[in-house]
Amino acid sequence: MPQVTRQAIWAMGLLCLLGQNPVHAGNISLPDLGDESLAVISPAQERKLGEDLMRQSRRALAFVDDPELNSYIQSLGQKLVSHADTAQQDFRFFIIDNSAINAFAVPGGFIGVHTGLILAAQNEAELASVLAHETAHITQRHIPRLITESQRTSLPAMAAILAGILLASSGHQGGEAAIALTGAAVAQKEINYTRSFEEEADRIGMQILARSGFDPRAMPAFFERMQNLNRVNETNLPEFLRTHPVTTNRIADSRNRAEQLPYRQVRDGSEFEHMRAKIRALAPGNPQEIARGFKDEIAQGKFRNADAERYGYVVALLRANQLVTARTEVQKLLAQSPNKPAYRILQAEVEMAAQNYKQALTLYANAYAKAPSNAMLMRYYANALLQTNHYRQAKDLLKSALQQQPDDPTLYKMLAEAAGGTGASYEAHRALAESYYLNGDAHAALEQLQLAARFTGDNFYLQSSLEARMASIKDDIALYQKK
Repeated sequence: MPQVTRQAIWAMGLLCLLGQNPVHAGNISLPDLGDESLAVISPAQERKLGEDLMRQSRRALAFVDDPELNSYIQSLGQKLVSHADTAQQDFRFFIIDNSAINAFAVPGGFIGVHTGLILAAQNEAELASVLAHETAHITQRHIPRLITESQRTSLPAMAAILAGILLASSGHQGGEAAIALTGAAVAQKEINYTRSFEEEADRIGMQILARSGFDPRAMPAFFERMQNLNRVNETNLPEFLRTHPVTTNRIADSRNRAEQLPYRQVRDGSEFEHMRAKIRALAPGNPQEIARGFKDEIAQGKFRNADAERYGYVVALLRANQLVTARTEVQKLLAQSPNKPAYRILQAEVEMAAQNYKQALTLYANAYAKAPSNAMLMRYYANALLQTNHYRQAKDLLKSALQQQPDDPTLYKMLAEAAGGTGASYEAHRALAESYYLNGDAHAALEQLQLAARFTGDNFYLQSSLEARMASIKDDIALYQKK
């Protein structure tokens, strides 16, 4: 890679991923870099960088592993991407379990959003406005352009800031101090470009939002509410304001741009409210108290969507092991939408929790027959099959699921269990290796591949495949040991 080391780019990328602006921006306008950033990092290299960052960040950030929540955010994100210019790459949207109000873009088309921001959004258009903004950061190649400029000044300082951020994110003391001390030494123009990038992402993001059928006024409305939240509680600045500084002028500019676009009165889809309810139901706390809170909200009519609120109630009841009430409440949902996969999954999960395995598997089989390509359903069904020792059927189902989601470490871990249950030792170790690798543990992945090598026999193809995979992982280990 010319002009800049991959290690330096990795540091810059993870700095952006963890969402820190260590110094204040000044008044320098965005330079016209043209294709200069392409000489530093190509789109293919940027994608590889993003994949590396995703694996490493899984060891520091709490990725949400709920297939329904992930399916929703990916679907909403892809709706926006389909209306973006120059969106020629694959995008992956994901959720971080964190109450902070924040979102971020990772090089290569990876966009994360915190559960706190999903709950803070008052409607789906506001959530979409944030995702559209982050999508614009990717399509405009802001991170490569920042890297292009950063190589001229302060990459060592950036790497030191990264070390501090990692300390802070892992709960160790000293992280914030490292960020503060190093930030003071960074040349101010190094980060000045981020404010111009934010303005460009606002403009492009708003166009994406409008083309996707959302009201563009949602973007300034969300910005303004974040700013007001800061004024009310100055000691608890929303993370979104730290990573995406919002000024009065910026809000005014975005509102002026929104007024020039057609007004759209769009009713929120029920999926948005369902996902918010599920996040609340799965939040830390006493499950019985959370379930009681949903019950009270339903009794008092304090909800935007009755079915979504009841759905959250059932999720909370299931978590609290109140299965009789959960069974009654899920029937009310099915009476409204008998073919909704999420409700059928919930019904089957109630029976699984009650150890009515035969009934649960029948429910799953019937639902799967009606929606055989539903990735969320495949994941839950496969898990139920594993719990009941139906390993061969689970293995076939998981292989199909991985064709849709080849970067899901949990699916690989489940496949390893299924393969082990059928006596397929080579497949089990190979699948577990990929699970470890995607979770950022290259050493453990290499150990599993070495174990898999014991079961290749005289199969030249399997031996060659393993050797190639081990060589690739060893290269990764060598790379990160250099940092």
